[in-house]
Amino acid sequence: MATLIFNGSLTQFTNGQTECEVHAKNIKSLLGEIREKFPRLSPLIESEGFAIAIDGEIFQDIWFAPISDSSEVHLIPPIGGG
Repeated sequence: MATLIFNGSLTQFTNGQTECEVHAKNIKSLLGEIREKFPRLSPLIESEGFAIAIDGEIFQDIWFAPISDSSEVHLIPPIGGG
């Protein structure tokens, strides 16, 4: 199973959990699994436009990017600036 890492402020929506194992084989199924495991993250995922890093490569809006059993996956919230 792949490892999903929650960085920084995201842990407030995961009850302090910083990582978990996921069965997802692509980003689309990963988002569904996150919604199921961490329902408090669901509104953020749908409205904020998160990016996802799989093994160090950042993906955004690529629903079928593959996730292997040995992958390390990071959920990256949008970065504000001005």
